[in-house]
Amino acid sequence: MRRVLVVSPHSPSRELLRRILEAPDLAVSATGDTDDAFAALAARPPALVVVDLRRPDEDHPLFLGLLRKRHPEQPIITLVPGRLRIFDGQHERVVEAHGDTAEALHQLLAALHQAVQEVLAQELLRLLRPPIGRA
Repeated sequence: MRRVLVVSPHSPSRELLRRILEAPDLAVSATGDTDDAFAALAARPPALVVVDLRRPDEDHPLFLGLLRKRHPEQPIITLVPGRLRIFDGQHERVVEAHGDTAEALHQLLAALHQAVQEVLAQELLRLLRPPIGRA
């Protein structure tokens, strides 16, 4: 079973993201503590980390920087105000979702769900595809 780790300092956001990402083939865990997140990464790296930076918290931008430095190929989706930053382990792209309305939040969460599916599919392809030059 593939694992997704949600990191958010805001408890209601963390729970909402965990519920939205739940699927029969995924084990979704969530934490607000960056030390717990690093411990989970060290114990058993997840297929994807979702980091919520929409609320001000001084530890989480630092966490994201350390995560990218320590685990440079770890797929990460970062929620920032008005956009998603999607890093699939090799390439980064941004999906815009501007506004402070319920509709904008719905669009952001729909884009998140789609991005999670895409990143996990790419991760699965990497696992199943033999390295170039080896059959």
